[in-house]
Order: sequence, then structure tokens, then C-alpha cells
Amino acid sequence: MRHTRWRISPICLIWHWRNGNQCESRFDWPVDDPQVEQQFERPINPWAPGHRGVDLVAEQGTVILSPQAGTVSFAGKVAGKDVVSVRHRGGVTSTFEPAVTELSVGDTISRRQPVGIVEGNSDHCEDRCLHWGLKRGTADYLDPQQYAGSRKIVLKPS
Repeated sequence: MRHTRWRISPICLIWHWRNGNQCESRFDWPVDDPQVEQQFERPINPWAPGHRGVDLVAEQGTVILSPQAGTVSFAGKVAGKDVVSVRHRGGVTSTFEPAVTELSVGDTISRRQPVGIVEGNSDHCEDRCLHWGLKRGTADYLDPQQYAGSRKIVLKPS
């Protein structure tokens, strides 16, 4: 008699089981109907080249939604670029560029609450995208696509 071993894909570890058969991702997309224009490219080390986030198709004026509850940790300019950052639990920070907000540093926000809008100066996508970076701690860059969006958890035979 042959026994089938079952395993759960490692990606399933980022999902929470809720309401019977419903799965919820750790993070929501910061824009509605997300389309990735440029993928995440992990740098070899903190100072090496790479793409430390994803570029999502978004026009100027698009509302940016908080991917998870958190606290506004930065709103202003970095090297001439307009940036808004939100610190989430677990030491993970979302950073958006170009982004402006009327919120203040220290404001608490809920999941899917508007954080700001796509606007201002950036060196990404010539005014047609939102760069979303996700970082744990000071130098552990995460791929937002691996943490956003709902997927069904299934058992796979090994």
C-alpha cells in the first residue's frame, strides 16, 4: 500500500486562516486593482544595486491605502523624493514613493485606511506608478508580492 505524504507550501506560512475556508494575506495591496510594473529585486547586500520593492501602475492622485494597520513613521522628502512610511507590527515598514499625505508622524491608521495620494517627486516610472517598499528592521528588504494578495491554501502531495 502506497502512502501519500502531504506538505504545506512554505508560502502558506504568510497566510492567516479565517472564517472557515477564507484566507487573508498579511498585507493588502496599497492600490485597488494592482498591476506590477516592475518586480522586486533583492540586493546582494544593503549597499548593492537592486529594486527594493515593487512598482505598481498608478496615476497621479491615486489614493494609497494602508496595507496593514500601523503608525505613520515618516512623511516628507528623501533625496528630493516625496515619501510616506508606515510602521506595522513586527518591525515591518511600508514605504511609498511618490507619496504625499495630510497625516502626521505618529498618527495611527487602520488596515485599508487612506494614507495619502500618489503625487510629488520621484525617480520611478515617470509619474505613472507607485513604488511600494517593504522592510523588516533596518536592512531586511521583503518582496511585497510575497506578502500581499489572497491565495487559497492547499495541501500538495510530496
